[in-house]
Amino acid sequence: MAGAVTRRAAGSVPRALSAAVLGVVALTAAGCSAGTEAKPDPRPSRTAPACPEDGVVIKGSGVDAAMGTRAMGITLTNCGKHPYKVNGYAGVQVLDKDRKPLDVRISHGSDVVDDVGPEPVTLQPGEHVKAVLMWRNRVTDATRPAVNGAFLALTPAAGGSRPQLVRELIDLGSTGELGITAWHREGPKPRR
Repeated sequence: MAGAVTRRAAGSVPRALSAAVLGVVALTAAGCSAGTEAKPDPRPSRTAPACPEDGVVIKGSGVDAAMGTRAMGITLTNCGKHPYKVNGYAGVQVLDKDRKPLDVRISHGSDVVDDVGPEPVTLQPGEHVKAVLMWRNRVTDATRPAVNGAFLALTPAAGGSRPQLVRELIDLGSTGELGITAWHREGPKPRR
C-alpha cells in the first residue's frame, strides 16, 4: 500500500520537479550530499596539458647513450598567447630521487655537439626551440660516490622563473659535470 501511495504522489508532481528530485537522489546514492554541486575536473586532460603561468613548457626527450656518453634533447615551447623571447642557455639543476639538489657543475657547450652560442629568438605562440644536455657516465675518482640524478629542474634561462621538473636518470659517474647547448630553433648538430 505504501508503494501505491508513493507512485500516486510522484505522478502528481510536475516533471521538472521530478527530474530535480531524481537528480538529488542520484547524487545522494553516489555518496554526495544534496548541497554538493557537480564541478568540472580541474586537472588538465592528457591531450591538452596546462600551460604554466610564464607561457612556456619545457620537455625532455629520451636519453641517447653510447660508450659512456649521454645526450638528451630538451624542447621549450611557447604555449602562451603572446610572443616569448629566449636568448642563451636553460637553467639546469640535477635533483636526487627526493628532489634535493645534487652537487653538479653545469657548463655551457659540449665536446659532443656543436654549440654556436646564444642567439636571440622570439617564439610566436606554438613555436619551440631546442637544446641538448650532454654528460659522460664514467668514474674518474674511486673515492667519490657516483652521482645519479632522478630529476632535472629546468628553466628557460639561468636564475629564471619557477623550474619545471623532468623525470630522467642522469648518471654522471664521478665526473659531476653536465654540459648544455644554447637554445636554437633547429637544435645543435652532432660533431663529426
